[in-house]
Amino acid sequence: MVGTERASLWAGLVSVVVTNAAILSATLASPGFRWTDNALSNLGQPGHAVATPLTTLLFDGGLVVGGVVGVGFAYALWTGSGTVGRAAVPVFVAAMVSMAGIGVFPQSQPLHGPVAIGFYVLSMGAMALSGIGALVTGGRRYAAITLALTGLHVGVWYGWTTGGPVFRDGLAIPEAAGAAVVTAWVVLVAVTHRRPLWTLAGGPGAPAPDDSER
Repeated sequence: MVGTERASLWAGLVSVVVTNAAILSATLASPGFRWTDNALSNLGQPGHAVATPLTTLLFDGGLVVGGVVGVGFAYALWTGSGTVGRAAVPVFVAAMVSMAGIGVFPQSQPLHGPVAIGFYVLSMGAMALSGIGALVTGGRRYAAITLALTGLHVGVWYGWTTGGPVFRDGLAIPEAAGAAVVTAWVVLVAVTHRRPLWTLAGGPGAPAPDDSER
């Protein structure tokens, strides 16, 4: 199943690259977007002051494509995890579906809020379960990094929600920070997979890492 694993690993990496590139491009293409004044979702809402047809295409389209492609990463997450860690897989899939939903349901739609919140909460849950699963099976290094990233993710939103109303000016900042943490975790999973990424990609062979490191 090397070909399937390789495709799955690259699906995760492509997903985060496409999503982040689309969001960043939308912020740059917007005539009035300000990190301290706006939410990222403003870019995907037709008719909003900072949105244009190009920003809505980039933002909404990027999230849909990133979410759909990201579902393919579930296979690599499954094969690279132990029994407990595999509980993270359906949660991760739900997070990717929620991310795509942000693009499908722009800010004015009733389902936008639930899918946006769902993406962040579910991604936190997937990371936590993956880290705990690795800890149980002896993957101390991966567990420590993953649980630290989970704590950072929770901390970003804890700090934001305790500082005032959730939906206030500057919401784009914690949104982007949370997305960056998820991106870092996906990259971490890829490079600490049970086989080296470069071997799966067809490069020179290398011994598999010690299970105690994963």
